[in-house]
Amino acid sequence: MTKASFVKCFALFLFSTGFLYGFGETYNIAWLQFQFVSDSNDTGFAFSFSSLTPVLASVFIVGLYEMISKWNVKRNH
Repeated sequence: MTKASFVKCFALFLFSTGFLYGFGETYNIAWLQFQFVSDSNDTGFAFSFSSLTPVLASVFIVGLYEMISKWNVKRNH
């Protein structure tokens, strides 16, 4: 992977993740929203976060982009 290809993939990952989280927040879709929950009580401190669906979807989108771009390079040569 070249440096330019890495930058494109990383930018696509950031954009698609931000877009999906923003879409979830805008239209109140729970499984696309980032949820951070913390709890502090007598037993101690605990935290959790959920909805990694946009991150996983972004990894899939980047993989799909790489597959299509490599297929186009092979086809054109």
